[in-house]
Amino acid sequence: MGGTGVEQRMAILRGSVDQQIVKPFRTHGWTAEITGVVEAGEYMVVTATKLGKTKKVALLYSSATDNRVYKALDSEVDRTFTNGELYKPESFAYGLTKPVTPIDEFYSTLIGWNKELFPANTRRAAKSRPSTVRRIKAENPLISVWARLDQFASTHLAEKLILRRASEQNVQLIPGAAGSKGEGLAFTLRSASDYFKSAQNESLNRKIISLYYGTLALSFAEILASPSGPVDLDEIEGYTKQGHGLYTFSTQVRGFSEMGVGVLATGFLPRWAAFLGHDISHYPKSKPKADDAVEKLPRGVFCTVRDLFATLPELADLFSEVFESEPSWIMPSYDMEASRLPSFKPQQQSGSSYIKLIDRSGKVRQERIEGAGWPLAELSRLPDQPEGQIFRARVDHPDATYWHEVLPIHQSSFENSGALILPALADLNEYRVTALCLLYALSIMVRYMPSTWRRVEGGDLDQYLTIVKTALSVFERSLPQLYLETITGEHIVAVQPGSLLG
Repeated sequence: MGGTGVEQRMAILRGSVDQQIVKPFRTHGWTAEITGVVEAGEYMVVTATKLGKTKKVALLYSSATDNRVYKALDSEVDRTFTNGELYKPESFAYGLTKPVTPIDEFYSTLIGWNKELFPANTRRAAKSRPSTVRRIKAENPLISVWARLDQFASTHLAEKLILRRASEQNVQLIPGAAGSKGEGLAFTLRSASDYFKSAQNESLNRKIISLYYGTLALSFAEILASPSGPVDLDEIEGYTKQGHGLYTFSTQVRGFSEMGVGVLATGFLPRWAAFLGHDISHYPKSKPKADDAVEKLPRGVFCTVRDLFATLPELADLFSEVFESEPSWIMPSYDMEASRLPSFKPQQQSGSSYIKLIDRSGKVRQERIEGAGWPLAELSRLPDQPEGQIFRARVDHPDATYWHEVLPIHQSSFENSGALILPALADLNEYRVTALCLLYALSIMVRYMPSTWRRVEGGDLDQYLTIVKTALSVFERSLPQLYLETITGEHIVAVQPGSLLG
């Protein structure tokens, strides 16, 4: 026996092994246990297994350990760690084939082994959010948001904005482009402002139509404001000559919630989608004429009105009451347990973080998350909690500091936490694109399907009326701020005085 001193040191070592090796292994889905306790060298060995792969790790109480112990471990385990900083490694840890590092670096090693089992997902990461933040503080934030949009109804200020964004992005505009883009931007913003502001005092039917055309005008403005977008409004009008790039599909059986909405290869929407970086090669050239033709469409190019409502986190409780079906959004949050614990010591960056995906409804299927196109790996379901169904996933962000920079998180003035939206159409996960598609469908119903719309307003389909009205109210508040971000290239925070975010 090694005596009281050795026993105390081994007890300390066991605590470190349990806390910093065994528990992290188990949290990440490995089966791990201490398989070796050697008092003579004052170290312990942990063996961990996951999906048929086995790894062995040793933790030394002190780095000032005989070199013979290091060499024995070098042939026995995959990695050796020391319970503290390395002390004179040239005198002790020399002549080895595998690195010896402090226990603080175990997390990076564990992530590397996880990546061997689950390679990094190479799917397209979200566009980075603007680094410049514009804070707007007002009793009525929406009025102030519109004031910032309305200022660019001035061709002078619109051109100034375009030149500023071109300079920031190092884009060389062709001669005259700033002026022509500015004129188009000013016109589309005046049009959008008129539509949105008139909608405030209109009947429900006219409000739907005004909000649709107002949102369409804001979408034109977004493209024109980008240095890499079309050089003038005439080019965008050329897109719309082939239609808006959407269609509806309805039969008497489908009614309101199952009315179909699809994307086309021609018109404005596919041009906008391509501008946003989406693949439109599989968009159909014509719309189906019967239900059996719908079944033959490429995956994801067709959905229902219900599917579009399912993507709106702000309507969560209304949606669950009205439709009683699976929502299409989920809440991401940082997973403290699975990720590296905070430390004041300089640490090697792993370029990966673990997050929880919280589904309050308990209905979102794992395969939908896997097919959403997000850069996730190691997706697994955790035991359910009171807040709902929970998944854990690894987010790889080697070129970004934080995990949320590579995910398309929707931030809303109606929700304190963000949401990841499961696309209803193709891979279009942008909230404003989904809003445009839903407003398009509703505007078609209002204008061309009066028999169905009458039943929604006051008949046997009136269960949908409140959720329609609420969606319109959410769009009136949220869309102008979202478009102000994409038009100015700035992150917009608009709050009331006294707000925590102000």
